[in-house]
Amino acid sequence: MDGDVRWFTRWEVREALAHGRSGGIALHQFRHDLRRFGLGANDPACHILSADRAALVAFAARIGLPERLIQPPRPYRPDIWHFDAFGTVLERLRAAYPPPENTQDRSP
Repeated sequence: MDGDVRWFTRWEVREALAHGRSGGIALHQFRHDLRRFGLGANDPACHILSADRAALVAFAARIGLPERLIQPPRPYRPDIWHFDAFGTVLERLRAAYPPPENTQDRSP
């Protein structure tokens, strides 16, 4: 099993970080301007985050994200690693780990 994988809405930033700090894998949804990647100006995206780097790398590999794409901790969250997921990677993530109905981002 994958351990504790949970989806979070874009408003649940603190909750997602807390889950990641506890060793879980947090799937934090948001919207972003992805035009530089050939997508839309307000398309869905997801941070896949955890303080457990090894677990995060293993999890991301299952949906096609290579370790070289991991993002290091930032000054305002020095213990959290993350991957960005959008486009086809986000589609694979949602297919493998369907978000609960109450966490799906419905904004335009």
